[in-house]
Amino acid sequence: MTASRRAGPTSRRGFLAMASALLLAAPACGKRGEPLPPLPRTPQPVTELRLAQRGAMLELSYVAPRLTAGGARLGVLEVELMRADAPGDFPKVARRTRRRVAPGETLVETEPLPPPGSVMRVRAQARVGGEISPPSPVVSLTVQPPPSPPTSFVAQLEPQAVVLAWVPPPSPPPTPPPSPSPSPSATPSAGLGASPRPSPSPSPSPKLQGGFWVYRREPESAYRRPLTPAPVAGSPFRDATIAAGERWCYVVRTVASSDPVVESASSGEACVENKDVFPPAPPTGLAVLPREDGLEVSWSPSLESDLAAYRVYRTEGGGPRTRVGEVAAPETSFRDSAAPHGAALAYAVTAVDRDGNESAPSAPVEARRP
Repeated sequence: MTASRRAGPTSRRGFLAMASALLLAAPACGKRGEPLPPLPRTPQPVTELRLAQRGAMLELSYVAPRLTAGGARLGVLEVELMRADAPGDFPKVARRTRRRVAPGETLVETEPLPPPGSVMRVRAQARVGGEISPPSPVVSLTVQPPPSPPTSFVAQLEPQAVVLAWVPPPSPPPTPPPSPSPSPSATPSAGLGASPRPSPSPSPSPKLQGGFWVYRREPESAYRRPLTPAPVAGSPFRDATIAAGERWCYVVRTVASSDPVVESASSGEACVENKDVFPPAPPTGLAVLPREDGLEVSWSPSLESDLAAYRVYRTEGGGPRTRVGEVAAPETSFRDSAAPHGAALAYAVTAVDRDGNESAPSAPVEARRP
């Protein structure tokens, strides 16, 4: 017992010394090891780089990156475009231009179309300070004679859609020539340009499409994308995706190729205002029964989703039709307490929607108040 008690303080002192040593060593252990590398500051690549031929104009479009390769948000940056308008080694013949853009911004540039057979090449890179993104692939387009646009384009509003109709051009779109590719050295390097002479190595031919692309725009906006992913075969075309109460405008273009895009200039513009001007169907199932205080007119409920009310009309002795009452939907009966006694009467009912459109009258029903 005595030895045990004497040993206790010594053991406790040893334990405390060991714990203190461990605590002192712990911070030092946290400082050891290699530091983490900084996140990459290089911008992500420019995306959606495209060349398109629209009527007599050549269009270049692309989307600037939003983030760095490390996932950090970018501020204002520069996009460098390399454009080649002559055959040969792409980096050597391309001219360079830079443009300050906002992160994620979509840019569209246009210029007059070069002569048919010219080969256009372009490549893009993003720059932030001294950091440069990986280059985009080189995009090329061989200029074709533009197809003729459709004519007599009209838009007609129907209850659930806009129906578009047009007259095709008198002759089919021209067959495009094979599209020559850049020279072997024109790997991700830069360029938009036109070459009257083809490059030595041919590239796959464009995807010949035919048909028509229909475009729609809202007020104060531009025609950017067709309504369908593939061209439509011909007229008419129904657009059932419009929102109520809006004004929409349309154009249609003849398509010669879908990849790259080669299409005609726009047809004339046709606009419609999607306002409900279509009345409901007339009510059915009309019946008139005598009551102590008048004549009760009843009918079957209408199925229109925007129905607002019903109006009841009375004719006396073959005279003019007079409105004698109105009830809010979904009520489907009306008591005419002012009906004259003994007269030959006829009743009809109309349906009214929330925009004030009134249907034609129902089939009349004759009645006589005792």
